[in-house]
Amino acid sequence: MRTLLATTLAVILCCCLLPAAALAAKYQIKFGHDHKETSPHHQAALWLKNKLEKESGGEIEVTIYPTQMLGTGTQMVEMLQTGAIQMLAVPTSNVQVIQPGLQVLELPFLFPDQKTLYETLDGPLGKALYAPLADKNILGLTFWESGFKEMTCNYPIHSPADLKGRKMRIMPSPVIREQYLALGASPVPIDFQELYNALQQGVVDGEENPLMSIVTMKFYEVQKYVAMTNHAWLGYAVMVNKGFYESLPEKYQKLLTEAAKESNAFEVDLINKQNADYLATIKGAGTTVIDITPAEFAQFKAAVAPVYDWFVKNIADGQKYLDLARN
Repeated sequence: MRTLLATTLAVILCCCLLPAAALAAKYQIKFGHDHKETSPHHQAALWLKNKLEKESGGEIEVTIYPTQMLGTGTQMVEMLQTGAIQMLAVPTSNVQVIQPGLQVLELPFLFPDQKTLYETLDGPLGKALYAPLADKNILGLTFWESGFKEMTCNYPIHSPADLKGRKMRIMPSPVIREQYLALGASPVPIDFQELYNALQQGVVDGEENPLMSIVTMKFYEVQKYVAMTNHAWLGYAVMVNKGFYESLPEKYQKLLTEAAKESNAFEVDLINKQNADYLATIKGAGTTVIDITPAEFAQFKAAVAPVYDWFVKNIADGQKYLDLARN
């Protein structure tokens, strides 16, 4: 009797487990990024997840880890190199440690508008920037963005003189450091997820970010002013571990490559549609929005001009990247 009961239970258990095993995805992707689940970045990651899982018939499964759940941006880049995670979307400034040339995208006032920027990135520049990553066991798939950056501060900003001596938070990028030194400010690197508290506690006077980040991270709650400087682009590198990519069947390599490129249009469109709402949220909270005049804009542009010379002198192939960006 006991033998019969044990056998019956074993059969039932096997029947319960077999479907799950049969449906288990062949290819598991851990996908990390640094933004909140309300962000366009996370929505784009979800879009990409759904696309890959649906079109692979469930053979690919994507698990998304937002808000730096797996580590800081630079830590996640290291994890991507080793294969601890398979995909990653982080600011290009987090990748400059292994590919300094990506900092060309952070040069102030380089691109006049979004259309020109993507026409340039879709050409030789984008390929040239991602090519060196292959030697680091990483492949660049596409670019996302947070948008063009504005400056926030607890003091009004109309010209470079207003930044003199101010402590401004920056991302881990030498080019951005040089930008704020040229403006007379004191640049202070602080992790993205720690920035709200740093602003609240007065560790720094201000920071730079696109409207999307200022709103989704609620920086406007702890800053009195947002100056619409529109001075530089904050781009995201969307990447895959090279070893994982090469382990995929050719049909799934093609699927991943094409889906990633399509996700760019989805993510950028989301940001463009929401920018007006982001600005309204900031104003509605009582934060003062400062519109920069053409004359003031020219002062900022002139002040940071030396950063271009620094880039060419200090970044390997800097002149090549700058020429590709300008052409």
